[in-house]
Amino acid sequence: MNPRVHLARGFTSVELLLVLALSAVILGGVVVSYGTIVRSQPSVSSMVAVPLGLTRVQNFYGGLSDTVDTAMAPQYGALSMAEELREQFLADTLSATAVYCLPRDGMNTWKPSTIAYDSTRDGELDTPQKFRAHIIAHASVSSSLYRDYRNPLNDGTAIPQNASIFVLGYSKYAGYLKVSAIYDIDLIRFIGATEPNGIHASVKRYADAAASLTPSTLSYTGGYDVFFPPSLPNATNSSQWNTDGFTPLFVTFERAARLALRETPTTIDRFKRAYERPFYFIWWPDPAVRHLGPVANTFSSTDPRQAYNHMAGRTAFMFTVPMFPAL
Repeated sequence: MNPRVHLARGFTSVELLLVLALSAVILGGVVVSYGTIVRSQPSVSSMVAVPLGLTRVQNFYGGLSDTVDTAMAPQYGALSMAEELREQFLADTLSATAVYCLPRDGMNTWKPSTIAYDSTRDGELDTPQKFRAHIIAHASVSSSLYRDYRNPLNDGTAIPQNASIFVLGYSKYAGYLKVSAIYDIDLIRFIGATEPNGIHASVKRYADAAASLTPSTLSYTGGYDVFFPPSLPNATNSSQWNTDGFTPLFVTFERAARLALRETPTTIDRFKRAYERPFYFIWWPDPAVRHLGPVANTFSSTDPRQAYNHMAGRTAFMFTVPMFPAL
């Protein structure tokens, strides 16, 4: 008896039409959803010619212009550059011997590759304040360059708008500390009638040039900037958006053992929370947000979170960095 022969069966016309109809519905839904997403996203950011001035441009980037073309927030090109800088910052701090955050009012004019240090004379530089005192005493740094400052809302003075983060590494130079990198964070407010109104924010990294074999002044190696417009649309004068800003840039948590020394004002003591190693909370401006408008803060003055609770949700760039990560 001959075995039964099975013939391959194809799709019928009805089945093909049904598949095509379902495919059209699915693809149509995808196209509509994608179009909605695209339309809801900001279009290509406007470029703003920011009048930083020749001195700032040279200091920030080593450039020779008095203006910088900067994209207005939200800016996703700058966001990718910020992500790249974040990875570099984490790599730098992971291999660091010490990290010091120093607040500034003006721009940072001091970017050394090495800092003179004698362990028998200078002792342990275990706080940013001691580091600042050391460079004033032994590196001829002006006392007005970096603020003598211990966290926000402690003494009634204005919170610094800018900061420099010194990342120290292992030194091969006897009698010197090695500065692996410096990160400068600067926010500059423009309110003039002929100026673009808003805040120019930038984060910049400085390090030894790739071919450098000897200590020298650190050079700009990368970073990002973005221009934040006023939080109040169609503002007619700066007083309508004078609460816009991005502070604090960092908060320092000191060792709990320092509670043995009670200090005035007492609000300083609320930051003595670190069990073993002091550490920082650090914030960078986020190119993906639309503006730097104010955020409500309801914590009491005895709670350390009062100093930074309003930073929640304002940026995706927050870091927890030990003051001495290599220990």
